[in-house]
Amino acid sequence: MIMELAKVSFVEHEHMHEMEQDLKRKLSESTRRDLGRTDSLKTTILSLVVGDQYDHAKEELIAYVGLKTDYPAFQWRAERYAEHCCELIQAIKTKRNFPGLANLALAKQQDVHEKILMHFEELKRNLNQIEKIEREQKLLDVRSTVWIMYSLVISVGFVLLGMLFNDFRSGMFNSFFRVFDVALDSATTWLVSLIGFS
Repeated sequence: MIMELAKVSFVEHEHMHEMEQDLKRKLSESTRRDLGRTDSLKTTILSLVVGDQYDHAKEELIAYVGLKTDYPAFQWRAERYAEHCCELIQAIKTKRNFPGLANLALAKQQDVHEKILMHFEELKRNLNQIEKIEREQKLLDVRSTVWIMYSLVISVGFVLLGMLFNDFRSGMFNSFFRVFDVALDSATTWLVSLIGFS
């Protein structure tokens, strides 16, 4: 009887270990499937969660959002997503480390693992949203820089055009009008002498 209980306990423990390994494999595959750059926020956080480093993952996420002071709009837009990601990380941690998980029926254990995978997928979507907000803010920053440079070039162009016009008016145009005036005076003098009014 004791031997049979030990066999059943060993089989249950072995099955629990297999289910945990299967869950870890699914999380790793899900992470690899959606990986972008190796230094991205999503890759870092998901790798930490798969590696059971939940508190470190939350710290990294909060620090990442907090350090983006160059884009103030990013911080207030991404903050709620970061908070939700921290909640999801905590939910994954709680479900994976549930103390009575081994004592649950296999169907219940499978349900818990499915919920962990659902939380993981939702975590990925929220991390994607944070990265999307960051890209949008960077794009807005680049656009504003382009508009400033464009305005600066147009302003300098108008100043140079004004200086060129002023130079023509006081220099070249003035010379042109003097030459035209001398030519007109010579032409009228010749015409008067031709007609003989004097």
